[in-house]
Amino acid sequence: MSANSRPRKHRHKRHYTFMIISGDSDGSTRSLHLNHFRTQLLAYTLFVIGLAIVCYIIYSVITINSLRTLQAEQTTQIADLMQENSNLEAANAQLQTETLQLSAAINKRLEDEQLSAEEAESLAIPSGFPLTGTASMTPAVDDLTATEVTEITDENKDEATGNPLVLFTAAEGSSIIASGTGTITSVTTDTKFGNAVTIDHGNGYISIYRNASDPLVTEGSTIDKGNIIFVVGEDSLKLGYQIMKDDQFINPEDLIEIDG
Repeated sequence: MSANSRPRKHRHKRHYTFMIISGDSDGSTRSLHLNHFRTQLLAYTLFVIGLAIVCYIIYSVITINSLRTLQAEQTTQIADLMQENSNLEAANAQLQTETLQLSAAINKRLEDEQLSAEEAESLAIPSGFPLTGTASMTPAVDDLTATEVTEITDENKDEATGNPLVLFTAAEGSSIIASGTGTITSVTTDTKFGNAVTIDHGNGYISIYRNASDPLVTEGSTIDKGNIIFVVGEDSLKLGYQIMKDDQFINPEDLIEIDG
């Protein structure tokens, strides 16, 4: 053997012994022998299992924290949504109140407009008394071919012909007034009374005022019920008053409100 040669070391196989103590009453023991490879395999297996358990624990902690964060965000969102819902309910209640108030205001306005329309329609009917103060009233007819109107009496009431007319005899200083609202369509001379004023009331009614005084109104102007048309003078005590409905003369007595 040369001087440089060294004795070769022999590898010794490692064996591991695991003692398993049974619970037998006789106190016997059992042993499990594992070689080096199996021991390493067991160690690696236990390490992988332990690592997996640690990773699972970490994952679970992270998941739980994420869920808690999500839950907190959802709780905040729910609180915000509840507050928003509460605000919307309050706004809805306010809108309902405003809607009711607006509806009441509209209904009131419609009622007022209806009343105004009814009042305007009523004022446009020439039912008012055409004179201020007191006056005598005589039924008559106006025959266009005659030079004067004919007063109706018990003797001639069956023979008299012409358009119906009411002949008023008023006191000096009293006023001849419009019996309803309307528009003055004509201011002309009249062969039997001196002057004539015609008012169109816009509802099929036309009223005609015939008197010897000078008219105080002009053609085309509007006039309200009670406005003065003539002032009765010493030489103009007579008023010939006529009403037409849908282009037909009617008896003014059927429409005049004697107390109006």
